[in-house]
Amino acid sequence: MSALISPAWRDHPTITAGEPLLPPPGTLVVPGGARFEDDTWDLSPLCPRPTTRWIVLHFTHVPAVLRPDIKHFFHLLLTIDTPLEQLDRPASARKRLSPSTLTTLFQDLRPFLSWLEARGTRTLDEVTEQDLYEYAEQVASAPVGQNPKSRRLFALSRLWLMAPYLRRSGRLRQPFWEREGIEQIVGKSEWTAENKSVPIHPVTMSAVLVWCLRLIEDAPHVVSLLRTPNPAATGPLGGAAPIPTVGTWTGEVTPRQVDPLRRSLTTACLITIAYLAGMRADEVLGLRRGCCTPTMDGGRPSGAYAIRGRTYKSAVADGRSIPAGVERDVPWAAIKPVADAIAVMEALHTEDLLFSDSLFKARLKPTVVLDPGAPSSSRVRESIEHLTAWCNRRAVELNRPGEAIPADPDGNISLRRLRRTLAWFIYRRPRGRVALGVQYGHLHAATTDGYGGRVSAGLRDLFPMEEAFAISDTLHRAADHLQAHPTVSGPAAGRYRAAVTEYQHRYQGLSLTPKQTAALLANPDLRVHDAAGQTLACCFDARKALCRKGTSPTTASTTPDLTACEDRCANIARTDRHIAAVEADLAALQAELAAPLTPAPLRHRIELQISRREAIIQAHHDTPAGPP
Repeated sequence: MSALISPAWRDHPTITAGEPLLPPPGTLVVPGGARFEDDTWDLSPLCPRPTTRWIVLHFTHVPAVLRPDIKHFFHLLLTIDTPLEQLDRPASARKRLSPSTLTTLFQDLRPFLSWLEARGTRTLDEVTEQDLYEYAEQVASAPVGQNPKSRRLFALSRLWLMAPYLRRSGRLRQPFWEREGIEQIVGKSEWTAENKSVPIHPVTMSAVLVWCLRLIEDAPHVVSLLRTPNPAATGPLGGAAPIPTVGTWTGEVTPRQVDPLRRSLTTACLITIAYLAGMRADEVLGLRRGCCTPTMDGGRPSGAYAIRGRTYKSAVADGRSIPAGVERDVPWAAIKPVADAIAVMEALHTEDLLFSDSLFKARLKPTVVLDPGAPSSSRVRESIEHLTAWCNRRAVELNRPGEAIPADPDGNISLRRLRRTLAWFIYRRPRGRVALGVQYGHLHAATTDGYGGRVSAGLRDLFPMEEAFAISDTLHRAADHLQAHPTVSGPAAGRYRAAVTEYQHRYQGLSLTPKQTAALLANPDLRVHDAAGQTLACCFDARKALCRKGTSPTTASTTPDLTACEDRCANIARTDRHIAAVEADLAALQAELAAPLTPAPLRHRIELQISRREAIIQAHHDTPAGPP
């Protein structure tokens, strides 16, 4: 290694006496696109995923005196790996960033560059240790969260890491937080295992899915309508002649309603696929023709389907992001409504990409050529709002106002929220049923088994998180209830109290980190299953569970079958809330027994049920109240 440049660079052992030069002005940054001398770099061609629209670096926002070195820095990030071996950092710090992540880095770096300009600093090598301390103080006091603060500081760390390849004026000294730790400045990381997307309210999601499936049910008529050429206009989606009534739900369609109907049907298919297959937005919008095939069982169709496509999140190889994503090793497992929605999209147009941007536009000209790119998130959001409005108008026209889609209390429906909602339903509904589908008869026994396994359903990351949240919510509600109603009865009463106490001491009030999530799920003493309206809580222990009788300990499920509870099971615990539900059952049984038309054989059975419930209630009232 050559001699170090100066004492100021002793903290960067790879800096040598060489003086790298700026790339020539005409150097192509993007093949066939931006050159180094340009002040606007469009990086979109470097990110070949269907949802990519604009990935642009605007160097006009960088102070002119610093601009050449900052452009050199980003050019290096596009062409060589960052020497992360100089850091003691987790593997999540990537050697090569994707173009979209580079735009985030650019935004994180801009406050520092503006701060330098205000201080009159003309080159990065002028920045002193004291300057970095002062900037860190400013970042720490900024009105943003811990994560943005950490990113702003690590942006400077990455700038320092590239110092060996930058000319002298562009070299930043080692930030002191790389020796002392970023958390010492901005606080402990607030990153958690939690998906910040709020699940869509069950009532809203139920209505949305029902209407989506209704539109797909009408699709043969609708597709034929939309693809019928018109004498007055050419193109697959043109049409100006009067259109007869089609379908059960779509009703009569006027020429002006053709495009809105096409948009609604497209959006309905998108929601159905994204929701029931548990796909991320990029994944579902990147699906292509021919992606769905039926699966076979012993040479016969199994009734399930496999969807092949690309995944983009965590598409990394040797520390380098893969902007184009990678083909999933394991296809998504899907049920028939998903396959039907894909078939509708393949029939609706002839393009390779299932969901092109043009299909989501409010109006199409007769001669339109479909945009090969996928829609933006804003376009999808607008289309979902349009679909909701269309469904609600149709509900009124059909004199079925009770089937309108109610507004979600937590805001607009988005593709990101759909995925979280599916995981929520699977863990919050008995046996994992997507209750909304079962309720309306459109989906049949859509249990966790029906999704072909958690991994293949593409929800591997969400399932543990949602299961942990379900346990946490249950124990939180239990703790609140026991404060006012401390009595717990049943053979598992002691385990119920112990679970609540342990939860309070270890987890209550915390945002679950990945380590805490894993610890909570690994603790068998915290597996309490309790839902509103139930007459008992299950402190699940597979060895004692009568609902799992006959299942070997090695293959026993980690969850109970709450539809097969038996009163003599050793896993049962009851609080005052459960006893209130038992008393309601008792009152209903007593009313049925008193009814003159109740047949004698049934009366004897009812009497036995009444006797059992009276015994449960009495045992609970005889139980001493525990500590609040």
